[in-house]
Amino acid sequence: MVHGPAALLAIAVFMASLGMGSAAFASCEGSISQFVPAVVGDGGGLVNVTISMAEGPGRVYTTVYPRMGVMTQESIEQAVSFAYGLSGTGETCDMLVDFGANPQTSYIDGPSAGTALAVMAYALLENRTLRNDTVITGTIEPDGSVGPVGGLYEKARGAAGMGAKYFITPVESIYEMMMLRGMEGQYGIRVVQARNVGDVIGFMTENRSIPDGEGGLEVVERGTPDVPQYDSSGILAFRRVAENMVELERGLASSIEDSGNESAEIRGFFEAEAARQDGIIEKGYLFSAANEAFLNYIDISTINAIISGGPDLARKKGEAGICLTGIRRPDLTDTNFEWVVGADQRQGWAYQRLEGTDIDESMLEDEKFAAYNELMYAQAWCVVAKELLGAAPPGGARISESAWKGIAEKRISEARALDLIDDDYVERLDIAQSNFDAGRYGAAIYDAVYVIENGNAAGWQPSEEEIGALVSEPRESLWGMVYQSHAAFLLAQNESSVAYRTAMFSAGLDAATADMADAAAAPDGSAPEGAQDAQEAGGWGNYAIPVAASLGISIFLFLVLLLILTRRTHGAYGTRFGKADRAKQKKG
Repeated sequence: MVHGPAALLAIAVFMASLGMGSAAFASCEGSISQFVPAVVGDGGGLVNVTISMAEGPGRVYTTVYPRMGVMTQESIEQAVSFAYGLSGTGETCDMLVDFGANPQTSYIDGPSAGTALAVMAYALLENRTLRNDTVITGTIEPDGSVGPVGGLYEKARGAAGMGAKYFITPVESIYEMMMLRGMEGQYGIRVVQARNVGDVIGFMTENRSIPDGEGGLEVVERGTPDVPQYDSSGILAFRRVAENMVELERGLASSIEDSGNESAEIRGFFEAEAARQDGIIEKGYLFSAANEAFLNYIDISTINAIISGGPDLARKKGEAGICLTGIRRPDLTDTNFEWVVGADQRQGWAYQRLEGTDIDESMLEDEKFAAYNELMYAQAWCVVAKELLGAAPPGGARISESAWKGIAEKRISEARALDLIDDDYVERLDIAQSNFDAGRYGAAIYDAVYVIENGNAAGWQPSEEEIGALVSEPRESLWGMVYQSHAAFLLAQNESSVAYRTAMFSAGLDAATADMADAAAAPDGSAPEGAQDAQEAGGWGNYAIPVAASLGISIFLFLVLLLILTRRTHGAYGTRFGKADRAKQKKG
């Protein structure tokens, strides 16, 4: 997850098309240039990429601008190394990878450039010519296999817009494959699935067909991953969230109707996915299982819409809005605040996705399905928020969220000082600011921490030993332990870069949560007697009344409080979340 949805900037497809040149390898000279369809924001674009050779011992360089994240750097190094090994020439020349003087973005991150870059480097080393009608995307694994990527829909549209005839992808998710299949007839582009870089090189340099690359929808069951047992005893309450998410996925999978278009295979795949996640839960990776089920829940819902022939976007947007405005936030206490803050975060993400997804009757069919998928993220985050609130422990002393205002200001300021331009980080920081403005300081802190820790991680490339040590560190907070378990899951599957970022986030959450607990426990941070958190119609506020000296005064103050709550909580989100309220009104 992807999931979700909503997440990192994905720039990774190299177009083997315009402006290609080469020179003899023996002299360590020459270059090869291609266009890179890039996923930037909600659309696609092109970045011109050039690989050049120079005298040297086999080092790999990248240009200073645009800036590159650790995952992109690792992907470039791995791709060039693989190309050297495949060509058998040995690393006897330096390679420079240049993303052009005027790219559409100033920051690049993600590993999905691997396959295309390996093909380009190999062609340069072997003085081969690449065909000019094909776009390639996919990560590269150490054994040369083509790994999964995100943003296929946006990349395919970008490729089609450039007139590409073929779009080479990894064997991807069923939802994305169905979306791409629908685009074939509409845009005249052929989707070809590839398993290894060798097949892609054969296609690009010798016009050889990729085995089964243009076959039917491929459904491959994954099974439970071979990962070590993890001690989840500190977050057992989260098991309920994970199990409920898997059951929601399983129930939706069983509802896929037989319609003669591979629906039985699709249903069987997702039922096997639910069984896989049961196994992951038993292994102790509760969040990892819940995250997979979350993403599958979104995909299944979208696939059902594709099978049924057309999504009702207005209805879906209204359903998501009603779900969100129906969330009831409990009193904030020193025992439940981490659960409540986690729910606040996801509610904020959902509102952002809901407001950011435009719908229009004039949209093309593929655009409607993509918009439906975005709206499903909003609805799924709403479901998770309710699950978190349902799992929150009862009791505890009430606390005032205002005690966290200073911490939130500091964290947001620290995040802004990093001056990050990745869309994911910018979006998270915007949500953090909106949460702050609405008085949801806890959620603002957690989202700001996400930006800070990912920003810090992007500038450092630790060793495998350092990553392992970080992932093995004990955590104390709920979300620190939850994300640390996911980091361990990722590391066990050799996804070290993402594991490192996740472990950094885990450590940051631990530190932030400790600060929040200390602030809430301070004499001037505890809630006044009778303080009450309230939420209605998508908003909440903190209100306090003193203890009444007599029954008459108590009744009077209760009536005043009731009047205040009735008048004020309906507007607590302000204009940012107004669209969800309007959606509720439309649905009655």
